[in-house]
Amino acid sequence: MRRNSRNLFAILVREHEFRLLAFVRSCVADPAAADDIVQETYITAWWQLTRYDRSRPFAAWLRGIARNKILEHYRSCAIAGRHITPMTPELLDQIGAEHDKLAADNRDTILEQLAPLRDCLTALAAEDRDLLDQHYANQQTCRVIAEHLGLKLETIKKRLQRIREALRECILGKLAQEANRV
Repeated sequence: MRRNSRNLFAILVREHEFRLLAFVRSCVADPAAADDIVQETYITAWWQLTRYDRSRPFAAWLRGIARNKILEHYRSCAIAGRHITPMTPELLDQIGAEHDKLAADNRDTILEQLAPLRDCLTALAAEDRDLLDQHYANQQTCRVIAEHLGLKLETIKKRLQRIREALRECILGKLAQEANRV
C-alpha cells in the first residue's frame, strides 16, 4: 500500500475517531467491548482500504464496518448465553443516519480547518513538495532519496526538517491571521 494511502487513512481515522466511538458506544453498553469493536473496525478498514470508494463518505463506510462488528458482538453474546438486548440492523442503520446528519453539519468546518495546510503545501517550492512526496507519499527512506539524488543522508534529513519547520510556521501564521479576523 502506498504511503499516501496510509497517511490519508491516519488523517481520516483521527478525523472520525470520536464519532465512530460515539456510534459504537451508543450501540454497545459495555465500554470495553465498544473499545474493542472500534479497534477491530480500524483493523478491518485498514485491510480493506483498497475497497473503499473515495467518491463515497468515509464515515459511512467506516460505520458500516463497525455495524457488522457490532452485530458480530451481539451474535457472540447470544452464543455465549449472555442475556443482553440485541441491536437490530434497522436500529443500527437509524443510529447511523443520525450520526450522518451530525457529520454533514460539521463537514464545512473540517474543510476550513485543512485549508491552511493545503495553502502552505501549495506555497512550497516544487523541489520541496517533490521531496515530501518521495518521503511521505512514496514511502522512500531518507537513505534511498539521498542515493537517488546523489546527496548525503544528513542533507536529506536536514532538508526535510527545514521543510517541516517551514510548513509549521506557515500554518501557525495562517491560523493566527484567521484568529485575528474573527
